[in-house]
Amino acid sequence: MAELESIKRKLYIGVNQSLYLGLMCVPHKDHAIVSDKLIVSLQGDFKITLENGDEILTRSCLLKAGMSFKKAKVNMDNAVMAVYYLAPLTQDYSSLESIMSWATCGLHYNHPEQDDLIDTLVNIRKTSTTPEQAYSQLRRFIITPSKEDFVFREFDDRIIEVVRQIRATASENLSLKEFANNVHLSESRLEKLFKEQMGIPITRYRLRYRVWIGIIHLALGQSITEAALAAGFASTAHFSKSFSATNGIPPSETFFKAPYLEVLIADKVFKNMMIVVNKKTINTRKKNKILAV
Repeated sequence: MAELESIKRKLYIGVNQSLYLGLMCVPHKDHAIVSDKLIVSLQGDFKITLENGDEILTRSCLLKAGMSFKKAKVNMDNAVMAVYYLAPLTQDYSSLESIMSWATCGLHYNHPEQDDLIDTLVNIRKTSTTPEQAYSQLRRFIITPSKEDFVFREFDDRIIEVVRQIRATASENLSLKEFANNVHLSESRLEKLFKEQMGIPITRYRLRYRVWIGIIHLALGQSITEAALAAGFASTAHFSKSFSATNGIPPSETFFKAPYLEVLIADKVFKNMMIVVNKKTINTRKKNKILAV
């Protein structure tokens, strides 16, 4: 246990994707998964218990956004894990789904190159790897070279536009009606189509994206209150509750308590969000091993 506690936790943040490396504790409570994600154990097997009682031992699994946690309980308590939150509106999930073993709807396991994938992730955790380098190294495990040009599924242009609008107006309180009008759909049709394409309701996606914005501001050394306001939340309590629902633990545990989380943010994230970075703040946080860019 002492060995586990000494493991450094790292979070790589890219454009619409992220990679967590370190200790993992997933609460066994009913909730909807809000991001497609690939989970890999860097140390030993973990157990998946399906709704019918069947148990699967594995070192990797793929979970689909919108899946209810009722259908599968993943026991990763005190394990050293890697969690890759896949970029939405890409072929990434479908590509992984096509090469991994099916367990139940929304859940696959056993990546065919599992051992090489684990070695790559362990190396990323141990070395001074940039976000760009990390995602480049992992790319071949997400979409194999033979399937780079293969289209598993097509996405509706109207949903792509709504997602773009959500990202551009994250701190604003736009109504569902405004999003629907902008793409010439009724509110009910937009809700249905969005869930079909993204796996989760539009309101939940917007909440998840706001939490992601808040995470970036926390990583830049801001307080929970400052991060909540920057991400468009009306209160710190609402942000903390949403953060916990998305990540399983509150922001205070993630960013402000040992072992500290080292966060590495890709340059494109700052360009896309137009965040002005205070270099003095970054250098101070680097010394505390909380932030590296």
